[in-house]
Amino acid sequence: MQSLPSPLPLRGRTVFSPRHISFDDPNTSGLLCGSDTAHLSHARQWAAQVTRTTPSAAHPLIVSLSELHANALRHSASGLPGGQVRIEIERRRLLFVLRVTDDGPRSEMAATVPRVAPPSLEEAGVTLAESGYGLAVVDAMALHWDFSKNDTGALTVRAAFDRSGRTRGRQ
Repeated sequence: MQSLPSPLPLRGRTVFSPRHISFDDPNTSGLLCGSDTAHLSHARQWAAQVTRTTPSAAHPLIVSLSELHANALRHSASGLPGGQVRIEIERRRLLFVLRVTDDGPRSEMAATVPRVAPPSLEEAGVTLAESGYGLAVVDAMALHWDFSKNDTGALTVRAAFDRSGRTRGRQ
């Protein structure tokens, strides 16, 4: 696996451009995105290419990638200037395996763990309509998903998708 690219300095701040990550395995592709929300679109386009399949078969993975990427920007240090989101797609015989890794918790926030259910009314207040549904989309589209944390608090969400495009609801 290739080392991660360094951020580019730009007028006193650090900015990442999306960069490809090389792997020894030709069935694994990676992309390192910065904290700019414009990278979401680039990541979706990249995923459509590296899955090497039809748009309908790639759709569940691409929608889930977008939700996980947005969650990483919204809920972790990845959304801060200089932050990064690492995305990996592995093509297996019958599955796509997606991994999205963030930079860990923001310094002013407690570490969070992924959860499918929207927050309770007491927790959410007026933000109920805007919270908790991204992972519900992943849960509905992926055959399986889980997550892990490393020593620095960085969170990786891993999800498996049927290469035919079937989701849990359409089997």
